[in-house]
Amino acid sequence: MLTLLLLSLPVTDLALPASPAARAWNAVASDTRPAELPQAVLAAADPSYWDSEPGWQGWSERLASLRAGVAPTPDQRVELALCALSQGRGEDAWQHVGALLEHPGHTAALVPYLLVGGPTLDLEDGALFAPALPPLSGSPAERTLGLGVLEPREWWLRGMAIGKARVDVRFAVDNSGLQLEFHHQGGGDARLRVVLPEPLDMEISSVYVDWEREPAPGGEHEVLLSPEVPVMEVHGSVRPVQRRWPNVAPLELDARAKSLGFDVVVAAADVRKPRATGLARAISGATGLDARVRSASSAPAAGEPRGIALEFAEGPERARKLRQLLSTLEHFAAAH
Repeated sequence: MLTLLLLSLPVTDLALPASPAARAWNAVASDTRPAELPQAVLAAADPSYWDSEPGWQGWSERLASLRAGVAPTPDQRVELALCALSQGRGEDAWQHVGALLEHPGHTAALVPYLLVGGPTLDLEDGALFAPALPPLSGSPAERTLGLGVLEPREWWLRGMAIGKARVDVRFAVDNSGLQLEFHHQGGGDARLRVVLPEPLDMEISSVYVDWEREPAPGGEHEVLLSPEVPVMEVHGSVRPVQRRWPNVAPLELDARAKSLGFDVVVAAADVRKPRATGLARAISGATGLDARVRSASSAPAAGEPRGIALEFAEGPERARKLRQLLSTLEHFAAAH
């Protein structure tokens, strides 16, 4: 059983697993006023942010600053966390929470996004409930992906209001999968739309709501909370995914990368889309090297010099591969 740090909230009680994020949240007192965040920072929480050039431009600038050794301001740290969250990198987002130890107001404003997917812990009836994976005990940069193993951990959020219901929520991770529990403590019925997060090197193979298997493991899952059901459970089984790309970034880029840079290879229809051009910009920001977008249909001639090719032209694993690359870029920039 993991040691939990009990932390106080104005209305609810939060218990996080022992971690840098938990230590940062321990500095949030019951009278701590959440920081007022600029709209430009909050925009990073929307996944559609990554369909825009300004979104990628802002993130690449943050990566370049990390590479240069410039410490982010508290607002910029929150922005980096929300970027990680909306990119599907919740464990990286928690690492940024841990860096806010001396800024409890910013921690108070940020943490609800990681717990429920939005700015407040009390939700309306029918709201979306999209938690990040609980924080790791150490830095995500130190984990080894591709082994089919998850670090067990959990958090509790007690006294949460969902519509007319008052519930305690537990979110746990172990090697069997993800377990989300809603313990009804008072009030009436409520409804939620739950989205489970996917670990970087795992896929959710099946989801059960109240012991009934859902038609599809992805997307939203409707959850009905009622006094007649003391504990409503949502379980997501996970399995390792077959990986065809490197698991660990090198400490130093090789001569080929330094001289020729990187080619982001995409389908011809995607060459000018922000997710392609923005990725190339982010690679340049994180590494300081040239990166460009190239169509899969325009391969260099045999023997012609080419940069390190990053293949995103097709395949069902593109989204997962992209999430891991974005995580690697941020860790690489911070380490250099």
